[in-house]
Amino acid sequence: MANNHGLFDCSVCLQQLQDPVTTACGHSYCLKCINTFWDQNANASRMYSCPQCRQKFMPRPKLKKNTLLAELLEKQMETSRGDTSPDNCDASGDTKCDVCTGRKRKATKFCLVCLTSYCDTHANPHFEVPPLKKHKLVHASETVKESICCRHDRFKEIYCRTDEVCICALCVMDEHIGHDTVSIAVENSEKQRQLEKTKQEIVLRAMKSEGQILEVQQAADSIRATAWETVDDFERFCASRIQLYIHSVERKFSEMREKVGEREKVAVDCTSAFLRELKQEVTWLKRREADLNKLTQIDNPVQFLESFQALSDAPVYTSPENIEEVKRMMSELEANLKNMCENEEENLTTVLEKNILIKTPMLQAKTISRSHVLAKYNGQGLEVDPNTVAACLFLSQRNSSISWRNHKKWPNHPDRFTYYYQALCKHGLTDNHYWEVEWDGGIVEVAASYKGINRKGSGNDCCFGHNNLSWSLVCLPTGCVFWHNNIHKSKIPLPCRQRIAVCLDYSGGILSFYSISDSDMLTCLHQVQTVFTEPVYPGFSVDLGSTLKIRPL
Repeated sequence: MANNHGLFDCSVCLQQLQDPVTTACGHSYCLKCINTFWDQNANASRMYSCPQCRQKFMPRPKLKKNTLLAELLEKQMETSRGDTSPDNCDASGDTKCDVCTGRKRKATKFCLVCLTSYCDTHANPHFEVPPLKKHKLVHASETVKESICCRHDRFKEIYCRTDEVCICALCVMDEHIGHDTVSIAVENSEKQRQLEKTKQEIVLRAMKSEGQILEVQQAADSIRATAWETVDDFERFCASRIQLYIHSVERKFSEMREKVGEREKVAVDCTSAFLRELKQEVTWLKRREADLNKLTQIDNPVQFLESFQALSDAPVYTSPENIEEVKRMMSELEANLKNMCENEEENLTTVLEKNILIKTPMLQAKTISRSHVLAKYNGQGLEVDPNTVAACLFLSQRNSSISWRNHKKWPNHPDRFTYYYQALCKHGLTDNHYWEVEWDGGIVEVAASYKGINRKGSGNDCCFGHNNLSWSLVCLPTGCVFWHNNIHKSKIPLPCRQRIAVCLDYSGGILSFYSISDSDMLTCLHQVQTVFTEPVYPGFSVDLGSTLKIRPL
């Protein structure tokens, strides 16, 4: 059983399994660990995965205790609690007696004069023989032998401050002549004082950082409250005038909500980054405090000094920027939100008084026949550009099918996406165009993009829908979400799954996404009104386990 120690460890907490449970993929975890993992990694699609093999489950599995594994763990613990007395076993894994012949017994004492480890039996002469009684005995361990000079086989009694090492008396007369040396006891006392001073400083810094975390969290809560208060104030203002020009007011309110959301995101991102740095500092300080507490428990002076030096050489954590600057930014953003609401109220009042309606794009019919659309739009087939395909994607069927395979066969190319699982078509479109895709489940993206979208790295400038160069419809098993310029529309129901049509009215600046039913009726999911300034390239993204095909027309 002793050789199976690692088999009974949880891969989340790396400790022996407690209340073991087993997932459908065959991996075992502590019941508490796997539930905590799923709680922290829950996503909008409510998909849950195994921490080891990443197999996905939906809905969340209801796990029960693995009774067989629990019984095996109990038997292993009973075996490890077997008879381990020094008289019945040898000293395997412990410090061995240097005097014993044959089977070595566990050493309990180490003589600083003889430089020898003794078991209880062979240590008796040091308590009975008068000359040996003068020898100093300490507890036997492997670390005590590190206190012996490997060059002169003498006990290390001196600390060289010049070289910052522990040495014996002969070393002083050898390679440490003229160095600044003191007894180990003196240096140990000095380092202990430094240790206590450092611990106090760390405790004070941790308390200060935790106080700053509270202040930043309060600032973040305040900005959120102000943001929603601003939206609510503007909504009440609009409600009092909605009977005059209902369509104009609703449009203006939608724009106002988007503007407030952008500023709120800037503020929350700022506070989140600062909170993350502060929490990292607190974590580092507490880890440092724990390391210092361990040092205080070391009895061996040599081991203490060497461990102290190793800890002193560790890099020092750099504190984040001044909290007052963050609070000032939050205050300015809060004031800006309030001023923006007042200005928009004045602008809308002026517009209504002049009887000017805010123009809105003319949306096409919500449901339309597929044949009617094909008669007005160019349905020429598309082909994916292999030079843009991410390394983990696989092309087939004359570059019209994309699947997720970690084959990494694509050569380096300046147009290739290096981080996101994306690809673009070969040719840009500047006319009225129509194309369709279908997929076999999972998560895919149907996008349109300018050629200038960045390809290298993991920033928003490389991700479909998260910049002003691309538009993306993310298709999930439970619906879809539209993204543009890093702003998303709330989840859109997907009435007919796994078939999507895209209509591009280039001259009219309209990009439409439709769901296709079995009866070839198109239901509008989302429509964009803009001004296209350069050719538009169809784009696609495929997540793990999915396959997307461009349908021939």
